Amino acid sequence: MIVPNLLRTLIRKDVALKSKLLLLTGLVYLVSPVDFLPDVLVGIGWLDDLVIVPLLGWLSYRSLPDDVQREVIQDDLGKQSGSRRLFVYLGILAIVVIAVAVMGGMDASLDPASIPAAD
Repeated sequence: MIVPNLLRTLIRKDVALKSKLLLLTGLVYLVSPVDFLPDVLVGIGWLDDLVIVPLLGWLSYRSLPDDVQREVIQDDLGKQSGSRRLFVYLGILAIVVIAVAVMGGMDASLDPASIPAAD
């Protein structure tokens, strides 16, 4: 997959600092508790992670030198066929959707009607 190949660019000396910083920013944002939309908003809170992190990864890839871009893609294409990659991505998406649905059901305790009023 392309993510491990992008992570390998962090230790290469022929990659610009800008590309490395973009990729590191995406990784830090992914694990950081500070988000634009809080993660406690199940489903909606993960939307910003699902948009911002891949966007920063794509920007990091686009800022790589042309020869490094070709190496990243060639390594990726040589390891997996396109149809297998599609099934992997669809599987990950299905797992995320199921996890959001299951965690959404656990949100009932936060309903204001279930909290007793203070006298």
